[in-house]
Amino acid sequence: MKYPRHISKILPGVVKDLDIEKKIRNWQLIEKWPAIVGKQIAAHSYAYACDGKTLWVEVDDPLWQSQLFLLKGQIIKKIERLKFNIQDINFRIVRKLHKKENG
Repeated sequence: MKYPRHISKILPGVVKDLDIEKKIRNWQLIEKWPAIVGKQIAAHSYAYACDGKTLWVEVDDPLWQSQLFLLKGQIIKKIERLKFNIQDINFRIVRKLHKKENG
């Protein structure tokens, strides 16, 4: 007969199996995008996805996309200093950024 196990013994394994910690960490990076790049760049860009190695960013203008491409190495270094392990950033142009209206 098996006895019930306390949730504190089960939960760490479930979190590890579902890779939830990585997903939470990815969202933390996305939320920090404005602080990483500053207000001016954040006004024209929006980090929207991350798989742990690549960060995807929407940009509202081709000129901003070019500028961010030139700054990519510096941005990745800032991200690494925050203990995120990003190897690349992909920038895509969109007509209207999908960021939250109040955020």
